[in-house]
Amino acid sequence: MGTFAGFFYRQLTIKPKPLAADVRLDGKTAIVTGANVGLGLEAAKELAAHGLARLILAVRAVAKGEAAREQILAQTPGVDVQVWEVDHESFASLDAFGRRASGLDRLDIVILNAGVKNVDYVASKTGHEAHVQVNHLGTALLSVHMLAPLDRTAKALGTPGRLTIVSSENHFWAKFKERHAPHMLAELDAYRECFKGLDKMNIERYSTSKLLNVLWTRELSDRAAKLQLDVVINTVNPGFCASSLHRTDPQATTAVNLIAWTSAQGGHCIADAAALHGEVRGAYISEQKVKNPSSFVLSPAGKQTQLKLWKETVDLLAKEAPAVDALQRLNSV
Repeated sequence: MGTFAGFFYRQLTIKPKPLAADVRLDGKTAIVTGANVGLGLEAAKELAAHGLARLILAVRAVAKGEAAREQILAQTPGVDVQVWEVDHESFASLDAFGRRASGLDRLDIVILNAGVKNVDYVASKTGHEAHVQVNHLGTALLSVHMLAPLDRTAKALGTPGRLTIVSSENHFWAKFKERHAPHMLAELDAYRECFKGLDKMNIERYSTSKLLNVLWTRELSDRAAKLQLDVVINTVNPGFCASSLHRTDPQATTAVNLIAWTSAQGGHCIADAAALHGEVRGAYISEQKVKNPSSFVLSPAGKQTQLKLWKETVDLLAKEAPAVDALQRLNSV
């Protein structure tokens, strides 16, 4: 994986398949972020169709979430579909969502799918660059919040919880020069050259944020295992799909028309990762199979960067985000 020739070949020859009819999720509760449109909505629809008792759509715009709810209920009338507001550009909103989720009587599946892709520099409401805030920091904070209710349900029912973080094959192509800086997250916030020239064409910052997703997933999984949390934590590449993610990238239009999978096919990949592959933890799943992430991720330099990312993220969240007890516990191992 990771070569452009291989990417084009897979996009043109592989057609992701929906979950088999015998995959049952009866009685389970799932949360899907970014679920009002695109891949998140399609994954939510698919999970609901396999017997979920309760489905929580985590969205920034409640009205759009309600519209998505109606689509799901039209397809699967029996499921309890709830719309919960969460803003990935607000640590307070993320914390409130996490505390609300912790109060659920049951939580079996969480898919962290919300993300942005910009071709120009955009500062989030927190002051962090948008990819850093939404794709990494917001996802990281929610992932920590989700562990306790997932583990509690897993231990009560004897079935591992499932936490799936949506990444991308783009992580193979990230240059991530900022990792050499003394404080790489601060450098990502400040460095704007990646939005110019060839780096802009290659959407370098988006690719880097997807690399951060893979590194965070691996470190979070390792630490959860040391604490004996019964949660399968994996990351998934949903493929290059026609979705609203590309709305700010006019250069993607030609590629979308030529080789993109449908949003439904991307949703198949996400649903597959969340419902199957329970035998692996900290894994990268692509084309509905467990595969190796980039050679950098697997290298000693990748492991060093993974640990550095963990430390910087924990330190930043400790200063800027409301206190998360689970984060301190994870940081102790």
